[in-house]
This record gives sequence, C-alpha cells and structure tokens, in this order.
Amino acid sequence: MYGRVVDIGCGDALYLWGGHPPSNVTCVDLDVYPHTHVQAAAEALPFRDNSFDTALLLEILEHVDDVDAVLSETLRVAKRVIISYPDESAEEFASRNPSLEERIRWEVENGGLRQPYLEGDVGLKAHYHWKTRERMLRDVEAIRRRCQVEFSLWYGLYDGWGFVCEKS
Repeated sequence: MYGRVVDIGCGDALYLWGGHPPSNVTCVDLDVYPHTHVQAAAEALPFRDNSFDTALLLEILEHVDDVDAVLSETLRVAKRVIISYPDESAEEFASRNPSLEERIRWEVENGGLRQPYLEGDVGLKAHYHWKTRERMLRDVEAIRRRCQVEFSLWYGLYDGWGFVCEKS
C-alpha cells in the first residue's frame, strides 16, 4: 500500500503487520497495544478530512453498532476504504467454538496469540463475532450502498465479504 494508511481497529496488528506496522501506517483502536498511535472509536476519528489515502476496516465492522456511522467517518478521513467482513454469525461462531476462552488459551500456548488476550476480557470480547445473521446481512447491505467494489473472501472455515469504497 502506498501513501498514508490508517488501520482502524488494528488490534494487536499481529496478522496483518506482524506486530510492527510500517511507518506510513497509523494504528487506531479502542484498546491500547504497543504500536497503537491513537486510541479512538471508529465512529469518532480525531483526524482532519482527507488525512489518509487509504483506510483499513479489516475484521472490525462486525463488532460495531452503527456501520453507517463508521463508514461515514472513515470516508471523511480517507480517500479509499478497504473492508473485510466475515460471514459468520454469533450462533455459527459459538457452535464452532464452544469454549472461546479455551480456544484463545490454546492459541497463546501454541504461539498464535500473545498473553494480553488472557488478561481481563478485552481479547475475549474482541474475537467474538456477536451479531446475528439478520444483523450481519443488514450491515453488508449498508456497506454495499457505499462501496463500488465487492469481492468474496475465504477464511478457511467460513466465507466473508470484501469491499473497496472510494469517495464519489
């Protein structure tokens, strides 16, 4: 990616950036991680209009209440938005992961996640896809209304949606 990038809801940045985002990336999250540049909600970003060339909303919109508000705010601060949204409801996730805490412990012990996920409930909440199927489909329709490009994603266990939105 070229230009200035804002990774909104960056989390631990482990999977995308190996825990070390490049210098052109600004990491934003509600929680504070070693690389977090700005602690903020996705609905209220503390940046000027058009501050970034690209904004990333990867695996974040399934966790927010108002997808439209997040999209509006993100399109305010960036020229282009790249979105990934997993196609997995709360019920489907729970049936596949009967004990989320047990799964996270296993991943920490096997090097997939770091220890902070077990401290308090931040990590447990952050990795729980809590929306119902109906709510997910409403979110996806809201995203489709704002984005020009849609593509399919495959996560290995379930599908997902990908979108690219640009200012009109």
